Amino acid sequence: MVNNPGKNKYLLDSNILIGFSLWKPMSLQLNNSFWIQFSESLGRGDWILLDVVVNEVNNGYDSELKKWCKQQTTNNYIQKISSDNRNRGIDINNAYPMIDQHSQKSTVDTYLVAYAEENNLGIFSRETPRRNSNDLYKIPDVCDILKIKRLRKPKAFLKEIGFN
Repeated sequence: MVNNPGKNKYLLDSNILIGFSLWKPMSLQLNNSFWIQFSESLGRGDWILLDVVVNEVNNGYDSELKKWCKQQTTNNYIQKISSDNRNRGIDINNAYPMIDQHSQKSTVDTYLVAYAEENNLGIFSRETPRRNSNDLYKIPDVCDILKIKRLRKPKAFLKEIGFN
């Protein structure tokens, strides 16, 4: 694996970590070397993992992934969102409603967008754009409006962070 200075940096949405951990070829149980390299690339700053994403993973997902996230926290590899990011997330949701008001689902998405916007980062998420104009906005919709880079394909992301 090679560090790629000058490449775009991306935040990861929760659905990426969860997807990687559940996909058999990359699962924590079957592909420990991938997760070691993935951690190393996080430690080098090739990509960014936010505290709100880790918290979302810790609230109900795979225990092996929770352990992995805890290790990244212990290593001080996790970035924390600021109160400015939270406030900007509220502004984003007011302009482009993303949060389901009943379940509070997608709250983290507004913080991802706010952090990416402030730090000139992209977002790697498997979300698809909303289908109807009456639907809640999704990460791709808001990224496109705010001109935030985004990736959806794992292969493109892994190439960006130096995996061959």
